Amino acid sequence: MSQMKPRERLLAAINHQEPDRVPLDLGGINTSLMVGTYDQLKSHLGMGDLPTKVISKTWQIVELDERILQRLSIDTRYLFLQTRPIQKDPQDDEPSARRTPRDIEESFVDEWGVRRRFILHYYEISDHPLKQAGRLEDIESYPWPDPREHIILDGLRERARHLREDTDFAIVGYMGGASIFEQSWYLRGYAELLLDLLINKEFAHSLFSRVLDVRKQNSEAYLREVGDYLDVIQIGDDIATQNELAMSPALYREMVKPYQAELFRFIKERTPAKLYYHTCGAIAPLIDDLIEIGVDALNPVQVSARGMDTSELKRRFGDRIAFWGAIDSQRALPFGTCEEVRDEVRKRIRDLAPGGGYVLAGVHNLQPDIPPANILAMYEEGARYGRYPVKV
Repeated sequence: MSQMKPRERLLAAINHQEPDRVPLDLGGINTSLMVGTYDQLKSHLGMGDLPTKVISKTWQIVELDERILQRLSIDTRYLFLQTRPIQKDPQDDEPSARRTPRDIEESFVDEWGVRRRFILHYYEISDHPLKQAGRLEDIESYPWPDPREHIILDGLRERARHLREDTDFAIVGYMGGASIFEQSWYLRGYAELLLDLLINKEFAHSLFSRVLDVRKQNSEAYLREVGDYLDVIQIGDDIATQNELAMSPALYREMVKPYQAELFRFIKERTPAKLYYHTCGAIAPLIDDLIEIGVDALNPVQVSARGMDTSELKRRFGDRIAFWGAIDSQRALPFGTCEEVRDEVRKRIRDLAPGGGYVLAGVHNLQPDIPPANILAMYEEGARYGRYPVKV
């Protein structure tokens, strides 16, 4: 087969066709490198003078330099929605012993009113503003964010047009933030929201409805600018843990699925892009539901989670949904040798790539405990072994 262009390659894979090789992804909100990981990789490649641009304050992930993306044969380029600077938490009066040379703040409050504090690598939630709520009046009186005030659209369409007209890369859009369930528990608290689903359903419905309304406004503004340029649009909403779903399938279908379905329908009415959905964990029991509400590609395919055997996932769902990710970042990448990483890549390609339907990436963002040599081994083996026809 003749060599395909990156955009053709990725779209063929998502459409369950066999391209010339498995597409490679790096640089997304769930498939990037953290700051420390990037610094190590740049040094390893002799590119230590390249700047480090953080694209997510919360997750401390970076925008990769084009030279590194080219070096790793990456097929995707991301179109991030920028937000206005978030104000420092006014309660943060003491200097932090954990402050780094990157001038990391002790804590901040995001546009939703959720306070986060820097712990080790990330900004973890330290205060859920609706934790003590529980009445519908609390939802009505809450200062919900107005996307018109905190998103930056300047230059976004020009960037999208450049990627479409001047490059051959697959364009992946990201509108910022979590989706329905996840953003709701950021506000309410995880345990509190799960209890609401059982004993305070009216409150949970009201909360989901308000979050959905903000997400629709955000989607409308973003897709009005760039929806016609995108190949893939990315959404995230974790609804599972490592060992099980966050709730029963019946409760998901009753309480969460209708809101996700409405948001996904709203998005698909405004862009021809394929819908990429991120949820960590043991999500297999709900994959049929996700397919039903319009998900085209599932990320990250957390292979260390219960029930996420890649050969079985491919057998059950591979003709109806694409898989995006699957290279184990909990064990193989941080603790394996380069050859063990290459073995991991070959296994996932054998399991997921036949017939198309697979985009190779790590399971979530790559943390600083992953050696640069293992990152190179992953992408080099993906480009080498991932050529069709796949060796099975």
